[in-house]
Amino acid sequence: MDKSITRFFSDLGIPLRNQMWSWGARRDNVIVLRTWADEYDVKSRRVALLRRETLLGSASAGLDERLQHVKAIWNGGIAAYTVIATAQDPTAKRRVIESYRDALFPIEALDVGVDGTLFARCAKLIYVSPREFHQHSANHRTQTGDGPFPVDAALESGLSTASFHEKLPHIRSWLIDLARHRSTAQYGDVMRGYDVQHGTLFNALKALGEQCVAASEPVITSLVVDKNGRCSIGLFDVFGIADDAAERERCYRHWNGEPEEAVDVALTEAPAATDDQAVDTNSNRARDRVARYMSIEIRQEQTSFRKAVFEAHNGRCFISGCDVPEALEAAHLHGRKWREGQNQATDGVLLRRDLHALYDRGLLDFVDGVARFDPRVVHHYCDLEGITVGVA
Repeated sequence: MDKSITRFFSDLGIPLRNQMWSWGARRDNVIVLRTWADEYDVKSRRVALLRRETLLGSASAGLDERLQHVKAIWNGGIAAYTVIATAQDPTAKRRVIESYRDALFPIEALDVGVDGTLFARCAKLIYVSPREFHQHSANHRTQTGDGPFPVDAALESGLSTASFHEKLPHIRSWLIDLARHRSTAQYGDVMRGYDVQHGTLFNALKALGEQCVAASEPVITSLVVDKNGRCSIGLFDVFGIADDAAERERCYRHWNGEPEEAVDVALTEAPAATDDQAVDTNSNRARDRVARYMSIEIRQEQTSFRKAVFEAHNGRCFISGCDVPEALEAAHLHGRKWREGQNQATDGVLLRRDLHALYDRGLLDFVDGVARFDPRVVHHYCDLEGITVGVA
């Protein structure tokens, strides 16, 4: 193997859409799929294209694109081929190509196994060299499948072509499944599986984490770690979470229906950054973040005060208008002392959980009836900066 399989596809004039996650490629009426040597049966000349366990596993951009390719072949009018590769470790969760056959095997037809696996049946004793490929593909056509496409349309996630926001529910469902299995994933898994580029990875994890905060859930993006098993420093910068291991444990308990236990954390400094993280090395800024985090006074809200404030604000956040009860908290106005019995409805405002935390830390205020955020956090709350508060 003198060149990568990505280069091989490119030289054929049918480049992979994404070299990180594509399992094949299409150009007009020609489709070439990558398959694995250990999944090829010599006697039947069949190689697996979509195994049943893969179909029922987590959605991914690569799987979605493979479904689209296989469906197009099944519907007919396609010149279909496969390139057979050998994996370094066939048992690995994420396979790495060790070598591949520098040839294309024409696909005669698609077969469905007894367990629902889709196979490509290759032409008998025929392979096509890259030099012959264009001429051969002009005349070759794979047989149309017998009957409707045998895969539930609900399994077509659309991730290979989905927008950024359309991908978020899929990533969330995947992370919840990881939590239920008390597992983790790496940042590269998110990028490869869901076609999230490096530049938008932070925004995706931030958006998912903010959903958790709004729903009063543990921040599920703490399950996404680097190669050393630690979260990016962004988990601390955005959500004030310094002990990512403790947050993961909260996620495991929450999504497995187990009682959450209080975790005491002796925080003296921001989490150490690792080599593959974007790190702010300014020690003064790091100490400032720690001071802000440690300044929060934890207390249990009094039931009567919480109920009074909730009713006075018609169950809506004073700033954002959020009306999800599980995401709302009663916040004492600055200068009102809950220990001194100032627990009437007029002593507080109803705020979304993250906004309550900012208000208590002095990073948010309501100046002349307008929401104003501290410069250190305003870039995360641009949509709420300057709005008139208390308007449903």
